[in-house]
Amino acid sequence: MPSATVACPYCETDNTVTVPDGVDIKKVVKSYRTGIRGDKNVSEAECAGGHHFGVKYRSK
Repeated sequence: MPSATVACPYCETDNTVTVPDGVDIKKVVKSYRTGIRGDKNVSEAECAGGHHFGVKYRSK
């Protein structure tokens, strides 16, 4: 899987996250649990500061 760099929504530090091949990142969210309310297109991430967050994506 390829990676992308996103800012942590809590502390704004840059983090490398893994996302599926061929997707566009929609937004970074503080809620990180996948599969909630039918939203399966979320990769879970954690920054160096220990904050957990989600990276929402969509197919290109």
